[in-house]
Amino acid sequence: MDNYLMIERLKKAGVHFDTGLSSHEIKEIESTFGFRFPKEIASFLSCAYPIGDRFFDYRDTSQRNVDKFCDFRKNIEDSFVFDIEYNMGSLQAMLKDFLGEFTSVCKFKEAVMQSLESSPKLVPFYGHRCFFDGMDDMPVVSFEQAVDTIIYGYDLENYLEAEFFTKNDDIISEEIYDSIDKKLKATGIWYYIID
Repeated sequence: MDNYLMIERLKKAGVHFDTGLSSHEIKEIESTFGFRFPKEIASFLSCAYPIGDRFFDYRDTSQRNVDKFCDFRKNIEDSFVFDIEYNMGSLQAMLKDFLGEFTSVCKFKEAVMQSLESSPKLVPFYGHRCFFDGMDDMPVVSFEQAVDTIIYGYDLENYLEAEFFTKNDDIISEEIYDSIDKKLKATGIWYYIID
């Protein structure tokens, strides 16, 4: 992706930008919030830094914003707990190949929470759209509940195109799906949730 061309297009679409993140800022942000930007996102943010209510403000390293980041992560965990309580059948069907079958709700919950803890963390980008902690060339996903997780773009460029320029409901081609499928296999529980 040509970052500068994409940034100019995004500006025309109404996205506002601040100066890009320096390599020092990127390291400070990653240290403060405890994750690693994927390479393509770090590259994009180093060229220009999107600002606005829906973009997560990583430049704000105050405790209040760190707590907001932690709340985002806690909400993901809470949504799994909710789905175990209220949508266990659907969640269990999704995760059967990954976790096996359970007759005990407590054992299923324990297995799900252990898998969630060992899987890559989702990190907020824009609204409820997230990227995978430290995983390069991965899709941008939206996570509301475990049983309602969707792909918003198969990489950062595709996501930006879909979010800010096109509003279509085209089905992802089989070739792109296969590519995403191969990448997602490395994400543990997320592969089974998103698939």
